[in-house]
Amino acid sequence: MQQLIFRCLLAALACVLVSCKPEPVAEWVVFESAPEATIYLDPSTIHREGDRAEMWVLIDYRQPLPDKTGKQVLSDKVHYQYDCKGKNLSIVGTSAHAGPMATGEIINVNPDPPEVTPVPPGTTAEDMWKRACGDGAS
Repeated sequence: MQQLIFRCLLAALACVLVSCKPEPVAEWVVFESAPEATIYLDPSTIHREGDRAEMWVLIDYRQPLPDKTGKQVLSDKVHYQYDCKGKNLSIVGTSAHAGPMATGEIINVNPDPPEVTPVPPGTTAEDMWKRACGDGAS
């Protein structure tokens, strides 16, 4: 269940990436590696202003997974926004990709409005919130 929620959140983030202006080449660095996927972040996308922060994440799956339309996806790009003080997150946009590392056909872009979600303690989502919020994550 937690993996599904995390994948949905990441998918929503990728939507923003696809609908934005062309971005510079990402410098993806490994954030966490698990048997089913590797999570990358681009440190240059971490921006903090007051109690708000944002960053881009890429999830690279070891095996293809079906997206909400049933097509096979090997990676998702997700744009997260965080309320550092309130310890909440929102997925601003996502894109699902047929190839690894956000390559290949864009299978799906999530245009849904972002929902504010509490950051669950002891999870990868909390580790990502800490990374984006820096000193504000205490």
